[in-house]
Amino acid sequence: MSEYDLFCIYGFRTVYPVGWKIELDPKSERHEGCVTFESPEKRNIAVSWGPLEQANEKYSSLEGHVKESIRRIEEERKVKTVESVQSKDVHVNSHKAIFSHIKMVFSTRKLLPLLRAKTHEREIHSLHLYCEHSRRYFVVYGVTTTDKSQEQGRIFENIIESFECHRTEVNPTDR
Repeated sequence: MSEYDLFCIYGFRTVYPVGWKIELDPKSERHEGCVTFESPEKRNIAVSWGPLEQANEKYSSLEGHVKESIRRIEEERKVKTVESVQSKDVHVNSHKAIFSHIKMVFSTRKLLPLLRAKTHEREIHSLHLYCEHSRRYFVVYGVTTTDKSQEQGRIFENIIESFECHRTEVNPTDR
């Protein structure tokens, strides 16, 4: 995995591709925030986090959180269709997590009333997980065009395979 660098902040860590930019939301804090990894081609993968208590109050379960995220996409005004490509339970840093891959078709506004709106297809890879140890929820997600979906999927897999939302070692300097 030498084409990846390590990213670590606020007690969680992952890898991201060498050459990608990192943009940390300036309002980010340990308990809540967002970081975006951006490719030179302007493709993004983001990690957002927040208080687990807040997620537990808002959603009935981790599965409920995933369903609500997809429902919000479906209700976007420009979104025409949403199709589930894959959804599966995975384990990340000792936690049950849910990986989702969806396709969506959306349209852009017409400039003139007589012109047809253009439609575009995008694919979204996402991972939702709840970490009792850090008392936070995490959502990792990336949106890309269909022609870049396989490449984005491989990068996404590396990011979530390396994802640590909490440390289990006693000595934090032993890595």
